[in-house]
Amino acid sequence: MSNPTGSGWSGAQHTAGIRTDTGATNGTGVEYAAQASTNFGLQAYLQTFDFTGTDVTVKLQESSNDGADAYADITGGGFTQITSGDQHTERIATATNLTVEQFVRAVTITTGGFTAFEFAVMIVRNEAVPVF
Repeated sequence: MSNPTGSGWSGAQHTAGIRTDTGATNGTGVEYAAQASTNFGLQAYLQTFDFTGTDVTVKLQESSNDGADAYADITGGGFTQITSGDQHTERIATATNLTVEQFVRAVTITTGGFTAFEFAVMIVRNEAVPVF
């Protein structure tokens, strides 16, 4: 394989291990310092471990300087809404020509509420055009 980025295994653990949210939460921004921004999109992986509540959605947001400019949703960076406590895994991929800014955070949102959500996110920010 000429470009290992396409394998989806050159990413980084985005959450510090298993993260537990007890309500809608703006996660901490993680700096991807190799480049200020990349122009080739990303893949992200969600693993859930436990959920108590009505619904929760995990989405990714970006900022060029960790919030001095407001965080904004990454186009294509939302996972499927979770409505049951069963374990759940999902992979998402943005467009391969999408610019991804230097700081990325995982946020949880809800329409009906939740009291406990345990999950982990891994992100592969493409530094070149991925070949799958």
